[in-house]
Amino acid sequence: MKKALVVFFLFLACGGNYQPNDVGSLSILEYPDNKDLNKWIEIDSQYAKVYQVRRYFENFVKDDFFEEEENKIEFGNLTWSDMSEYQKKYSELLNKYQKNYKDNKELTRFVDSVIMIEYPIIDDFVNKIFKFGYD
Repeated sequence: MKKALVVFFLFLACGGNYQPNDVGSLSILEYPDNKDLNKWIEIDSQYAKVYQVRRYFENFVKDDFFEEEENKIEFGNLTWSDMSEYQKKYSELLNKYQKNYKDNKELTRFVDSVIMIEYPIIDDFVNKIFKFGYD
């Protein structure tokens, strides 16, 4: 009986929360192939939202923004996983402080100011993208 329990717990430990090391490790400047993206979404549905945001960013930049050497140097280490963590944290902060603000704009400004401290590279990335959109 003890052996069966040990095998059962080993099975759970090995199979329960398995996440390959490469999940989300691709630079946000690139797209994963569909097979990898679907695998990531199966592991964490947040990657579907990261994909939507990544596509949305393309509306604000010139066609070669994501291929430019300067941007690859500056943002090449920013990964899909980083963006996923950022989005989760942003949502968590919105929910946490929502009761403190009557106005959504004030709430968003507050969360923006808090999160940019924790994720300055994403703040720089997003600012650069939207800078191009409004020139």
